[in-house]
Amino acid sequence: MAWLPELSLEGLKHLNEVYDISVPLGRAPAFPGDRSYHREWLAGPDSDAGYSLSALSMSSHAATHLDFPSHLSSAGLSQESCHIGRFIIPAEVISISGAGPIISSCLHSFQAAKGQALLFKTENSQRGLMHDPSFCRDYVFLSSDAAELCVSYGLGLVGIDYLSVDRFEDESLPVHHILLERDVLILEGLDLCSVPQGRYLLICLPLSIENAEASPVRAVLVR
Repeated sequence: MAWLPELSLEGLKHLNEVYDISVPLGRAPAFPGDRSYHREWLAGPDSDAGYSLSALSMSSHAATHLDFPSHLSSAGLSQESCHIGRFIIPAEVISISGAGPIISSCLHSFQAAKGQALLFKTENSQRGLMHDPSFCRDYVFLSSDAAELCVSYGLGLVGIDYLSVDRFEDESLPVHHILLERDVLILEGLDLCSVPQGRYLLICLPLSIENAEASPVRAVLVR
Protein backbone atom coordinates (compact mmCIF):
# COMPACT_ATOMS: atom_id res chain seq x y z
CA MET A 1 0.00 0.00 0.00
CA ALA A 2 1.30 3.42 -0.96
CA TRP A 3 0.92 4.89 2.51
CA LEU A 4 3.18 2.30 4.14
CA PRO A 5 6.85 3.21 4.69
CA GLU A 6 9.38 1.80 2.26
CA LEU A 7 11.12 -1.01 4.13
CA SER A 8 14.69 -0.01 3.27
CA LEU A 9 17.34 2.05 5.04
CA GLU A 10 16.55 4.98 2.77
CA GLY A 11 12.82 4.58 3.30
CA LEU A 12 13.18 4.37 7.07
CA LYS A 13 14.94 7.75 7.09
CA HIS A 14 11.64 9.32 6.10
CA LEU A 15 9.68 7.97 9.05
CA ASN A 16 8.81 11.17 10.89
CA GLU A 17 6.15 9.78 13.22
CA VAL A 18 6.75 6.91 15.63
CA TYR A 19 4.30 6.31 18.48
CA ASP A 20 4.78 3.86 21.33
CA ILE A 21 1.21 2.78 22.06
CA SER A 22 2.01 0.31 24.84
CA VAL A 23 1.50 1.03 28.53
CA PRO A 24 4.41 0.07 30.81
CA LEU A 25 3.91 -3.00 32.95
CA GLY A 26 3.40 -1.89 36.54
CA ARG A 27 1.63 1.34 35.58
CA ALA A 28 -1.46 -0.05 33.87
CA PRO A 29 -4.67 -1.11 35.63
CA ALA A 30 -5.42 -4.81 35.97
CA PHE A 31 -8.71 -6.39 34.96
CA PRO A 32 -10.56 -7.63 38.08
CA GLY A 33 -9.67 -11.26 38.73
CA ASP A 34 -6.44 -11.13 36.72
CA ARG A 35 -3.10 -11.50 38.45
CA SER A 36 -1.55 -8.06 38.80
CA TYR A 37 1.96 -7.40 37.57
CA HIS A 38 4.57 -7.99 40.26
CA ARG A 39 8.34 -7.71 40.04
CA GLU A 40 10.48 -9.42 42.66
CA TRP A 41 14.13 -8.50 42.97
CA LEU A 42 16.22 -11.64 43.41
CA ALA A 43 19.45 -9.66 43.46
CA GLY A 44 20.00 -5.92 43.41
CA PRO A 45 22.91 -3.81 42.21
CA ASP A 46 23.99 -3.27 45.83
CA SER A 47 23.87 -6.95 46.76
CA ASP A 48 26.88 -9.20 47.25
CA ALA A 49 26.01 -10.93 43.97
CA GLY A 50 27.38 -8.01 41.99
CA TYR A 51 24.52 -7.99 39.48
CA SER A 52 20.79 -7.29 39.25
CA LEU A 53 18.23 -10.04 38.69
CA SER A 54 14.45 -9.92 38.94
CA ALA A 55 11.48 -12.25 38.44
CA LEU A 56 8.14 -11.23 36.93
CA SER A 57 4.66 -12.48 37.77
CA MET A 58 1.55 -11.35 35.90
CA SER A 59 -1.47 -12.34 33.86
CA SER A 60 -0.83 -12.99 30.18
CA HIS A 61 -3.47 -10.27 29.64
CA ALA A 62 -1.46 -7.63 31.50
CA ALA A 63 -1.31 -4.04 30.22
CA THR A 64 -1.09 -3.79 26.40
CA HIS A 65 -1.67 -7.32 25.12
CA LEU A 66 -2.89 -9.52 22.29
CA ASP A 67 -5.71 -12.05 22.59
CA PHE A 68 -5.48 -15.11 20.35
CA PRO A 69 -8.36 -17.42 19.32
CA SER A 70 -7.20 -20.05 21.86
CA HIS A 71 -8.26 -17.57 24.58
CA LEU A 72 -11.80 -18.91 24.14
CA SER A 73 -11.31 -22.33 22.57
CA SER A 74 -8.63 -24.99 22.84
CA ALA A 75 -9.17 -25.55 19.11
CA GLY A 76 -8.33 -21.92 18.30
CA LEU A 77 -4.97 -20.61 17.15
CA SER A 78 -2.44 -19.85 19.86
CA GLN A 79 0.46 -17.42 19.60
CA GLU A 80 2.96 -19.74 17.93
CA SER A 81 0.34 -20.84 15.36
CA CYS A 82 0.03 -17.28 14.03
CA HIS A 83 2.45 -16.25 11.30
CA ILE A 84 4.68 -13.48 12.64
CA GLY A 85 3.61 -11.31 9.72
CA ARG A 86 0.22 -10.92 11.38
CA PHE A 87 1.86 -8.70 13.99
CA ILE A 88 3.36 -6.26 11.47
CA ILE A 89 0.45 -4.91 9.42
CA PRO A 90 -1.19 -1.78 8.02
CA ALA A 91 -3.43 -0.10 10.57
CA GLU A 92 -5.90 2.72 10.78
CA VAL A 93 -6.63 4.68 13.95
CA ILE A 94 -10.14 6.12 14.04
CA SER A 95 -11.51 8.46 16.71
CA ILE A 96 -14.89 7.64 18.21
CA SER A 97 -16.66 10.26 20.32
CA GLY A 98 -19.20 9.69 23.05
CA ALA A 99 -19.59 7.34 25.99
CA GLY A 100 -20.11 4.28 23.81
CA PRO A 101 -20.61 1.56 23.03
CA ILE A 102 -19.02 1.73 19.57
CA ILE A 103 -21.78 0.82 17.12
CA SER A 104 -21.68 -0.23 13.47
CA SER A 105 -22.79 3.18 12.16
CA CYS A 106 -19.48 4.59 13.46
CA LEU A 107 -17.71 2.49 10.82
CA HIS A 108 -19.75 3.11 7.68
CA SER A 109 -17.27 5.65 6.27
CA PHE A 110 -14.28 3.43 7.02
CA GLN A 111 -12.54 1.96 3.97
CA ALA A 112 -10.97 -1.34 5.02
CA ALA A 113 -8.31 -3.45 3.36
CA LYS A 114 -8.35 -7.18 3.96
CA GLY A 115 -6.02 -8.22 6.77
CA GLN A 116 -5.35 -4.75 8.14
CA ALA A 117 -5.81 -3.56 11.73
CA LEU A 118 -8.44 -1.14 12.98
CA LEU A 119 -7.62 0.66 16.24
CA PHE A 120 -10.33 2.54 18.14
CA LYS A 121 -9.37 5.76 19.91
CA THR A 122 -12.25 6.57 22.26
CA GLU A 123 -13.09 8.60 25.35
CA ASN A 124 -11.02 6.02 27.21
CA SER A 125 -7.98 7.86 25.83
CA GLN A 126 -9.38 11.30 26.62
CA ARG A 127 -9.96 10.16 30.21
CA GLY A 128 -6.48 8.63 30.45
CA LEU A 129 -7.88 5.34 31.70
CA MET A 130 -4.86 3.23 30.76
CA HIS A 131 -2.66 5.53 32.86
CA ASP A 132 -4.84 5.18 35.97
CA PRO A 133 -3.90 2.10 38.03
CA SER A 134 -7.46 1.93 39.38
CA PHE A 135 -9.73 -0.18 37.17
CA CYS A 136 -12.61 1.74 35.56
CA ARG A 137 -15.87 -0.15 34.99
CA ASP A 138 -17.56 2.32 32.62
CA TYR A 139 -15.06 2.21 29.77
CA VAL A 140 -16.06 2.47 26.10
CA PHE A 141 -16.38 -0.97 24.50
CA LEU A 142 -17.36 -2.48 21.16
CA SER A 143 -20.92 -3.53 20.34
CA SER A 144 -21.67 -6.89 18.77
CA ASP A 145 -22.94 -5.30 15.55
CA ALA A 146 -19.73 -3.28 15.19
CA ALA A 147 -17.71 -6.46 15.75
CA GLU A 148 -19.70 -8.25 13.05
CA LEU A 149 -18.97 -5.39 10.66
CA CYS A 150 -15.25 -5.64 11.45
CA VAL A 151 -15.41 -9.32 10.53
CA SER A 152 -17.23 -8.54 7.28
CA TYR A 153 -14.44 -6.11 6.35
CA GLY A 154 -11.92 -8.95 6.56
CA LEU A 155 -9.83 -7.23 9.24
CA GLY A 156 -6.89 -9.11 10.69
CA LEU A 157 -6.87 -7.31 14.04
CA VAL A 158 -9.09 -5.02 16.12
CA GLY A 159 -7.64 -2.85 18.89
CA ILE A 160 -9.07 -0.65 21.62
CA ASP A 161 -7.76 1.76 24.24
CA TYR A 162 -8.79 -0.18 27.35
CA LEU A 163 -8.51 -3.68 28.77
CA SER A 164 -11.45 -5.30 26.99
CA VAL A 165 -13.46 -4.98 23.80
CA ASP A 166 -16.47 -6.31 25.73
CA ARG A 167 -18.68 -4.59 28.29
CA PHE A 168 -17.54 -5.09 31.86
CA GLU A 169 -19.35 -7.96 33.62
CA ASP A 170 -20.74 -9.37 30.37
CA GLU A 171 -19.38 -12.84 31.05
CA SER A 172 -20.65 -14.19 27.72
CA LEU A 173 -17.94 -12.10 25.99
CA PRO A 174 -19.92 -11.70 22.75
CA VAL A 175 -17.40 -9.43 21.02
CA HIS A 176 -14.48 -11.69 21.88
CA HIS A 177 -16.39 -14.64 20.42
CA ILE A 178 -17.39 -12.80 17.24
CA LEU A 179 -13.82 -11.71 16.52
CA LEU A 180 -11.69 -14.59 17.75
CA GLU A 181 -13.91 -17.31 16.28
CA ARG A 182 -13.40 -15.61 12.89
CA ASP A 183 -9.63 -15.44 13.43
CA VAL A 184 -9.55 -11.68 14.08
CA LEU A 185 -6.89 -10.96 16.70
CA ILE A 186 -7.69 -8.54 19.53
CA LEU A 187 -5.23 -5.91 20.78
CA GLU A 188 -6.29 -4.42 24.12
CA GLY A 189 -4.90 -1.85 26.54
CA LEU A 190 -3.63 0.61 23.92
CA ASP A 191 -2.27 4.05 24.74
CA LEU A 192 -3.64 6.20 21.93
CA CYS A 193 -3.73 9.48 23.87
CA SER A 194 -1.22 11.29 21.64
CA VAL A 195 -1.88 9.43 18.39
CA PRO A 196 -3.67 11.36 15.61
CA GLN A 197 -6.33 9.63 13.57
CA GLY A 198 -4.96 8.16 10.36
CA ARG A 199 -3.04 5.36 8.67
CA TYR A 200 0.08 3.72 10.03
CA LEU A 201 2.18 0.59 10.10
CA LEU A 202 1.44 -1.34 13.30
CA ILE A 203 4.14 -3.47 14.92
CA CYS A 204 2.90 -5.44 17.94
CA LEU A 205 5.14 -8.41 18.68
CA PRO A 206 4.03 -10.84 21.39
CA LEU A 207 6.40 -12.75 23.62
CA SER A 208 7.34 -16.14 22.21
CA ILE A 209 5.39 -18.25 24.72
CA GLU A 210 4.44 -21.81 23.85
CA ASN A 211 0.65 -22.37 23.59
CA ALA A 212 -0.03 -18.77 24.63
CA GLU A 213 -3.68 -17.70 24.54
CA ALA A 214 -2.55 -14.10 25.09
CA SER A 215 0.64 -12.13 25.53
CA PRO A 216 1.83 -8.69 26.55
CA VAL A 217 3.24 -6.78 23.57
CA ARG A 218 5.38 -3.75 22.80
CA ALA A 219 3.20 -2.00 20.23
CA VAL A 220 4.27 0.90 18.02
CA LEU A 221 2.74 2.85 15.14
CA VAL A 222 4.95 4.37 12.44
CA ARG A 223 4.41 6.42 9.29
